[in-house]
Amino acid sequence: MTLFIFIVILSILVLVHEFGHFITAKKSGIKVEEFGLGIPPRAIGKKFGDTIYSLNWLPFGGFVRLFGEDAFDESALKDPHSFIAKPWYIRALVITAGVIMNFLLSIFLYYIFFISNGYKTFTLPLMFDHKFTFGRAEIRDTVIMGISSESNASEAGISLGDTVLKVNGVSVTTLTDIRAQTAKNADNTVVLVEKYPSQELKEYSFKPIFIENNVPVLGVNLGKSVVLHYDSAIEKTTVGFLHTYNMLEYSVTSLGNLFKESFRSRNIAPVSQSVSGPVGIYNVVGGIIEFSDGKLLLSLLDFIALLSLSLGFLNILPIPALDGGRLFFILIELLRGGKKINQEVEAKIHGFGMFVLLGLFVLVTIKDVLY
Repeated sequence: MTLFIFIVILSILVLVHEFGHFITAKKSGIKVEEFGLGIPPRAIGKKFGDTIYSLNWLPFGGFVRLFGEDAFDESALKDPHSFIAKPWYIRALVITAGVIMNFLLSIFLYYIFFISNGYKTFTLPLMFDHKFTFGRAEIRDTVIMGISSESNASEAGISLGDTVLKVNGVSVTTLTDIRAQTAKNADNTVVLVEKYPSQELKEYSFKPIFIENNVPVLGVNLGKSVVLHYDSAIEKTTVGFLHTYNMLEYSVTSLGNLFKESFRSRNIAPVSQSVSGPVGIYNVVGGIIEFSDGKLLLSLLDFIALLSLSLGFLNILPIPALDGGRLFFILIELLRGGKKINQEVEAKIHGFGMFVLLGLFVLVTIKDVLY
């Protein structure tokens, strides 16, 4: 089940992204040589018109191969159906079309999610303090981010992501509140939580564990999170756009903070631990299936929207081999007064970028498997 859903999610993201390149190229009169799902070698392929539609053996990506995209032949510069022969703005549109489609998919899925969930998010963990531009932020400091192996909380039914609302009938908002109320009844503690992601209120009763100085605790690690509410009529009407912006802004800000932390500590761990490849995504999908509590479809919609947004953001970065890297070369061309970069040189730079990206892909996969 997990593997099937995982493959479907990746396929949707890749198809949407590559379809953006494909349809924009077709409408711009550029010959599309191949539209492939997966990474070669090719498993099957069928040619319709000028284009080969293929399925490839490695299901972790896709591609659109355009005539003249990496052309070394001077004749491609004169062919009206060649990518390289098109004006800069057509080439830029074709390159960015995949990213635009990823953003549009996120917006569409967020509309479905919020209409179905009362125009509020599930609990969103906060790595750093952040003021969201749109919506009303409900900050929570009692979200369970970890459970000790010695704790009785898991056996009682408490899960990661649940929010502690009351302990022994008393409302709690901080760790200090929880410890104070737990100490009042160390034999048996009654905890009211909001389940993640179902938002159902449930009460659990279990015996605390004791740490040094015989202090009773629940045996859970707490973190900060936020629930975003979109209350006004205009917010509800534009919620897909607003939440897409909120999540993109928070992702960019968090990434910047992680790099700052890595430079400050001279340790790559803060950045590396926040990056996941296919194995990490597979594990997240498994966690969603296991802990969705009756809201599996909404949880998956929320996750796919965020993945699509992340994929679009990653691809627009000015890194060789990515869409943003190719767009960067068009910018250089404009700065040079329309003089194109030598195609062989550009192809070698993109090839090196792909080699580096594949190396990082392998390292991230090893990290996800081992940790």
